[in-house]
Amino acid sequence: MPREPSITYEEVAAIADTIKATGGKPSPRQIRERHGSGSLGTIHRLFQQWETGQGGHAERSAALPAPLQRAVLDFIAHEVAAARADLEAKLADALAAANDLATENERQARRVDTLEDTSEVLRGEKATLTGKVAQMAADLDAARDEAARERQAAEITRTELAKANLRLEAIPGLEKDIERLRKSIDAERAARTDAERLAATSEAKAAGLADRLADAHERHRQAVASLEGQLQEQKQRSMNFETELSATRKEARELATKLAEVMGELEGSRARNVPRRDADMNPAPRAETRDS
Repeated sequence: MPREPSITYEEVAAIADTIKATGGKPSPRQIRERHGSGSLGTIHRLFQQWETGQGGHAERSAALPAPLQRAVLDFIAHEVAAARADLEAKLADALAAANDLATENERQARRVDTLEDTSEVLRGEKATLTGKVAQMAADLDAARDEAARERQAAEITRTELAKANLRLEAIPGLEKDIERLRKSIDAERAARTDAERLAATSEAKAAGLADRLADAHERHRQAVASLEGQLQEQKQRSMNFETELSATRKEARELATKLAEVMGELEGSRARNVPRRDADMNPAPRAETRDS
């Protein structure tokens, strides 16, 4: 919608009449300086309208009675010269006003070009910002999905850690079993030693007894070997369990560290998105140009 002009014909006419009443020659530039606002082109158009009205008044005032017209004839030559000088002055003013109008038009044209370039740049920046906002929203959604996956992985890790703790709690029982097996082995070894000693003392008495003792010795040896194998297997299971527990603890620490990093990145991304969204939702108002 076009704006209302900042200066009216009545204001131009009033200022021009005031300048003329004080003995001056009004011009569009003087009217603009006194008024303080308004386009020079608008003031020039209104000033010409005022001058046309002044010419009509002069013609009507020239329609004097016949006796007075004869008295004025003596001054025609002087009035013609004065009118010519006034017309030349007006012509000079008109030329100056035309030059001012040309300068003003060029300035307004440059201003329009600048505003068009600025508008194009702003449209490009808006499109860029829109793309960035969409990308940031996609990144935020991806970060949320990643955080959800990390939380799920953390829950799984906590479950595995709880299972590992249960296994650790079972270790004392296993250690008791190992200790019991050691005692059994020691008892078997002591029994084997006693049997060997008895076998050595009784070997001379009876060959049959020696054979039985040899069989008993072999059974004891096999039992001891079996117990030693069980003990070694139990030790190996304990070592494997401790290795698995150490790996589980390390994985839990790594997952906890990764989860903390993801949560920190998520919080930083949220903090960076809020000011930009506020800036997009509340763009700065553009300055309106004044009509020429």
